[in-house]
Amino acid sequence: MKVLIANRGEVAERIKMKKTVAWSILLVLGQFNSTSRGQSRDDIAKQFAGMWRLVSNPQRLADGTTREGANSVGYAFFDANATRMCFLSMNPNRPQWKTETAPTAEEELSAIKGFGAYCATLEVHAKEGFMLRRYDINQTPNAVGKATKRWYTFQGTDRMSLRVDASELNRPVVESTFVWERVK
Repeated sequence: MKVLIANRGEVAERIKMKKTVAWSILLVLGQFNSTSRGQSRDDIAKQFAGMWRLVSNPQRLADGTTREGANSVGYAFFDANATRMCFLSMNPNRPQWKTETAPTAEEELSAIKGFGAYCATLEVHAKEGFMLRRYDINQTPNAVGKATKRWYTFQGTDRMSLRVDASELNRPVVESTFVWERVK
């Protein structure tokens, strides 16, 4: 009878120890999950806040090749709360106008096609790692009022990537990412 009681005590201790280990593992995994899955919206807002310079815009094409996006010079500005932003970009290879005050129709079209600009209201989804941008101003009239999605990642405090959502891409482009560096 004493052996049975001692065994019950050992069994109870083992069960208690297993529960303690299981809860410890769950707590540790929960901490890793919260830091890798997303930060709070306020933390993300602090990371976005400020002025950013475009470093590159690599694009992967359907045939597997890559190229740099044409509008390779750009700046993005985020307010302190990451609720508003503005973006400007240009193709540095746009041809100069022959006459500064009287461009031809072709020169005007080239200038417009080689320039991107918008301002947007932001909705940051910190846990999922993306932002929705609803355009208040856009060089394309049909884009005003529409929302687009960008998947963000930060590499330290001074570098970030914004990946265009696949649903917004037009073939032959199958992936497009904007790599940014903070302006100090």
